Amino acid sequence: MTHSYQSQTLSGFLDSMQQDEASAYSLFGPTSYPESVAFWHDPSAPAMAVAPSYTSKEASLLNPLDQKKHKRTRSGCFTCRTRRIKCDETRPLCERCRKGSRECVYPSSTSSSKGSVRTTAKSRAGRPPSQGSDSSGKYEIEAISPLDPIIDEEEPDSAISESRPSPPATTRPDLHKSQSSQSLRKRSIKHTDAGSFIKEQSSSPSAESSHFESMSARSGSIGHSTAEMISNARLPDDLRFYLNFHQEFLTTPHFFLRQSCSRFIQHSLIELALQYEPLLYALVGFSAYHHTLRSPGGKLYTFLKYYNKALILLRKSLGSGEEHSEATLCTVLVLTTFEEYIGDWMNLIDHHRAAHALMLELLTPESANVNELHTNIFLWYARFDVVVGILAGTETVLNRDWYLLKEQYDADQAAIYPDDPSKQLALVASINRRFGLDMASLYAKLSRGMVSMEQFAAQNDQLGLMIEHAKAILRTFDDYEYKVQEFPHQLPLTEDDVTDPYAPGGLHRGPLWDFNYAWIDILSTETMYRYQAMLVLGQNQLPDLQELAEEQCRLIETMDRWPHKDNGYCIMFKNSIGIASMFLPKEHKYQMWSRRKMALMEQNGYFITPRFRSALAAIWQTPEIEHWWLPNEEGYTDIIREVRALTAERLSQPRDELRENVRDMKYMFRGMNLDGREDESPSSTKSGHP
Repeated sequence: MTHSYQSQTLSGFLDSMQQDEASAYSLFGPTSYPESVAFWHDPSAPAMAVAPSYTSKEASLLNPLDQKKHKRTRSGCFTCRTRRIKCDETRPLCERCRKGSRECVYPSSTSSSKGSVRTTAKSRAGRPPSQGSDSSGKYEIEAISPLDPIIDEEEPDSAISESRPSPPATTRPDLHKSQSSQSLRKRSIKHTDAGSFIKEQSSSPSAESSHFESMSARSGSIGHSTAEMISNARLPDDLRFYLNFHQEFLTTPHFFLRQSCSRFIQHSLIELALQYEPLLYALVGFSAYHHTLRSPGGKLYTFLKYYNKALILLRKSLGSGEEHSEATLCTVLVLTTFEEYIGDWMNLIDHHRAAHALMLELLTPESANVNELHTNIFLWYARFDVVVGILAGTETVLNRDWYLLKEQYDADQAAIYPDDPSKQLALVASINRRFGLDMASLYAKLSRGMVSMEQFAAQNDQLGLMIEHAKAILRTFDDYEYKVQEFPHQLPLTEDDVTDPYAPGGLHRGPLWDFNYAWIDILSTETMYRYQAMLVLGQNQLPDLQELAEEQCRLIETMDRWPHKDNGYCIMFKNSIGIASMFLPKEHKYQMWSRRKMALMEQNGYFITPRFRSALAAIWQTPEIEHWWLPNEEGYTDIIREVRALTAERLSQPRDELRENVRDMKYMFRGMNLDGREDESPSSTKSGHP
């Protein structure tokens, strides 16, 4: 890796970023964070509310949850203390343990026995095993089975915070690997006692909940225990509402992940959030963002106040010296996800770098395979790593070994379970991920003169073989049983339709639904691959590019017509719709099809960057789309205008060349003649620069 920050620790990175006075909105920006970003649309707030400097004393004053803690008795039994409920201290068996038929253990009189009993009690409560080092310096990952807290019948509102540890670290028997002590030494979560939360007076958005109940496309199989967990935590009404909205409406596509990560999104993230306040507010802010976009009269302040609070709490946590955990990393990744949604790729880089430092601290390439929580975190992080590398024309930040080991693991699993669609999809995703890694690396080397044009051409051909391998895997599941042969509720086709979405066999359903997303991703990858080869090698790829674009168009439209699609499905088109639109036939109906899909994504919260809008406007010779995608401002709501204005303000001052390149999508549009595509000579596409 050539990046200077590759080996930086998080604390070192924090110090360096705090010296950057221009980073007004970054996670680690100046020591004074401008709260005006959050409050500029709040009528009741001062015009220029600015948070004070981040000394630990002052930062605590910003946190309404930092109230005086209730004193806890230290003479109760360990069982009640572990369950975070009040013990009546009846000996030898307290009333709660007697009623629950639990073992009741009290502290003994000697300090040595206290330590022994405490260790036993924690073990019984399902806490993670000791992280001390052994002679080999390595640990086998153990499955954790936490004890669920139980609320006594006579105290329905005594609800405790869910003080469980991180979700079980699933040991996968087919890969006998161990983790280094470095990867496990900070696994413990700094638990936040949700029971100490003081309910704040707030305007609950629950009155609008009925509007969204009909929009949920999720079964209740995942959410029962999580809903109970949210209900049991003592939270202000607004936080509880948005966590429930997350549970009922948001899906894995909203987090750029696949169905295999459902438990992580619907349970693990919420469980971690109830233990770590910065993640709680980040997750609530993300949920509030999606709720606001669908609410009549929604305002920026509704979700930005939570986003702002998450930043404050996270910076306080990072500056306090407390141990970092998976919850810390997930907080940064939620913020990174939010930045991508609003199209703020420059500030996304700050979050991405912070996430990289935490990845090196908390995970290892091995744990990303054998630990379920770490696997989901890696998949979440790796996407940002690859995309930023491609957009900036640089290599990924995370070392290549992580990606290679993940692909090898997925290949082994696919070989062991050839009939398991999830294993094959995981392998295809790994191949596609490494393709992005290798493609970014190859073009970065070419730009630096590290490879000759002949070497580039040879390695570029190898990239093409990777795409064909992934497509061959997907084709093995072209099973008639799960191919849609007949659509329910078909609409009559008109001359404005760009494809026949009802063609038999054009869509996977049921357990193979994610194969549709996988095909779109691979086709999008191939489009980018051929487009870049055309620019660099002077090959006329336009016929192939148009064919690929039309196939993506067909698949996207077919998924759009399917009545059983999941919430947020259109977000998964983000990598495809933009580049496919560049190469669809230059007919008005194709252009309007693309514009409707772009508008749909923005209405669902995923904003197309201004740079891409201007590039597409030049290609289509339709300058009006720089203002809005549809004629007569159809669907152009006030909240969309406000989010766009916010993003434009944040993108106005890039701090360095990397951020400027990402903002301008330099790699994607370099060498492209944006005056139009009438001249189909490949050499002509190399002459201009946007």
